[in-house]
Amino acid sequence: MQSAGSTDGTDAGRPSPSRIAGLTVLPFATGLAVAVVAYFVLRDDLPHRMPTHFGPGGADGYGPPGQAMAGNLVLYAVETVLFLVKSLTDEEQRSTRPTLIAAWAVSVATTYFMWSALKAGADAGDGGDASVPAYQFVVALAAGGAVTLGGWLRSRGRSRSRRKA
Repeated sequence: MQSAGSTDGTDAGRPSPSRIAGLTVLPFATGLAVAVVAYFVLRDDLPHRMPTHFGPGGADGYGPPGQAMAGNLVLYAVETVLFLVKSLTDEEQRSTRPTLIAAWAVSVATTYFMWSALKAGADAGDGGDASVPAYQFVVALAAGGAVTLGGWLRSRGRSRSRRKA
C-alpha cells in the first residue's frame, strides 16, 4: 500500500532507492574528484615509479604514477559498491544515516591517504623514498573519525529538533 505522501510507492518515512543510491555514491565521487585533481596538480612532480600498494611495513609495490591512480580508481569503485549493497539491501535498518555517515568517513580517510601518497611521491622525486610516513595512516583515520563524529552530532541535533516539532 502506498503512503499518502509518497509518489513512487515507497514508504514516506524512507527515501527512495534512487535517492539512497545517489547519497551513497556522492562521498566516493567527491573523493575521487579530489584525488584526480591532486594527481593532475602533482603529476609533473611525481617520480617515474611510486608506491602502488602499502602493507604493514610500508610500501611493498611500485609502479608508474598512472598505475597508482588506476589502483585508486579501483579502490573507490570497490568502496562504492560495498556501501551501495549495504545501503540498498538492509531492509531492517531504521535509518540510512549511519551508513551514509560511514561512507563519508571512509571516503575522507581514503582521499586523505591517497593525497598523502601522491604528495610523498612528489616530494621524493625520482630515486627518492616515496613511502608514506606511518603517522599519515593515523591522520587518515582521524580525519574519517572526525567526519563520523560530526555526522553523528549533526544527526542527533536534527533528531532532537524533529522530536520537539
